[in-house]
Amino acid sequence: MSYEISFATHEEEDYLLDILLDSNMEIAGDIQDHVVIRKADQVIGGGMLTATSKDVFHLIVFAVKDTFRSSGVGKFLINALIKEPWLYCKDCETNFPSGFRITTVAKGESSEFYSKVGFVACDFSELADPFSEQCIGCPDITACGPVAMVYTA
Repeated sequence: MSYEISFATHEEEDYLLDILLDSNMEIAGDIQDHVVIRKADQVIGGGMLTATSKDVFHLIVFAVKDTFRSSGVGKFLINALIKEPWLYCKDCETNFPSGFRITTVAKGESSEFYSKVGFVACDFSELADPFSEQCIGCPDITACGPVAMVYTA
């Protein structure tokens, strides 16, 4: 399998949006801040990282096209993102060969996926603002079952 990961283009926005909407997410900000994974020029997943401090990143959105779930695509993409997050983060200026963290909020069963690649559950207070409070007052919190998670390199 040959996959290509790069920053998204405006032409790919609708494709990534469809994938994210299928997972109850949306484009977070500018499409060009997101990364996409392609197979044979077809967008099959994507995500967005942001730097929250000098050595902490936050994975805002992450999803794979439903027909490619359980095929290893998600694991391939997340492993690339957690290995060298500075390469996939538009607002990051420096690389961190070691000593960085990546946080995220997993929805429902997706926490199992993140656990398999090295994330561990943490308290929401360990997330940077505004992510530490993103679920407060959400009417879907019970159905969503959000789990704050952290990956430490």
